[in-house]
This record gives sequence, structure tokens and C-alpha cells, in this order.
Amino acid sequence: MTSSLSIVDLELLCHIGVPPEERAKPQKILCTAVFPVPDFKKAAQNDSLEHTVNYYDLSQLLQQTARQKERKLIETLAADLAQSTFAAFPIPWVDLELKKFILPETRHISFQARFLRPKSKSRRR
Repeated sequence: MTSSLSIVDLELLCHIGVPPEERAKPQKILCTAVFPVPDFKKAAQNDSLEHTVNYYDLSQLLQQTARQKERKLIETLAADLAQSTFAAFPIPWVDLELKKFILPETRHISFQARFLRPKSKSRRR
């Protein structure tokens, strides 16, 4: 059984949107991240962060990454969030859902994807 943690509807502020006027002010995006617990048994036995993911640190990283630069597409934001996550945490995958509140006739639009850790490139001699 795979064990996972979830951060649900974390508020991110970012400049995002295709038209420049949409990017002029920060928008609230809700982010849900689901990610595996590296070693559930050891984490539970030892009651230690050493064998799991510090979800507070991950939430701070996601918020910081969202604020770093303007983006036109929610897909680009998701890819940037995944890249930052893999750079900071030794997990093999992360599922992200981003909700954007831009169309007045809808509750929200959302983008969902599973991102896999890129395979490291081995050096040939």
C-alpha cells in the first residue's frame, strides 16, 4: 500500500493569465498537492520527520515558487511547482491540482497532473 500526504487548497498568490491586465494584480490560486510518504513505517515507529515530508516546508516552498515570476498559463505554474518540489524533496512523484477563479460563470477552473521525478542523467565515460 502506498501512503501519501495531502496539502489541500493551499492559497498561492501569483501574477498569472494570458492578457497583461489579468497579470497586473496577484490572483489567488488554490493548490492541492498529494505526495508519497518516503518511509511510512519508519516515520510512524520513530515519530520523526526524517522519514517523511515536512509538509510545512513544502507549503512554504509552493507559495514562494508561485510568487517568483509572472506566468501566462496555469500549466506552467504547475510545472514550476513540481520542479521546485523535486529539487527540495526526495519523492518520486507529486500530484498537483490548481484551481483558478477567473470565469464568472463557474466556481473555478482547474488543472490536474501527476508529475514524475525526472530521471537523473548518468555520465558516460
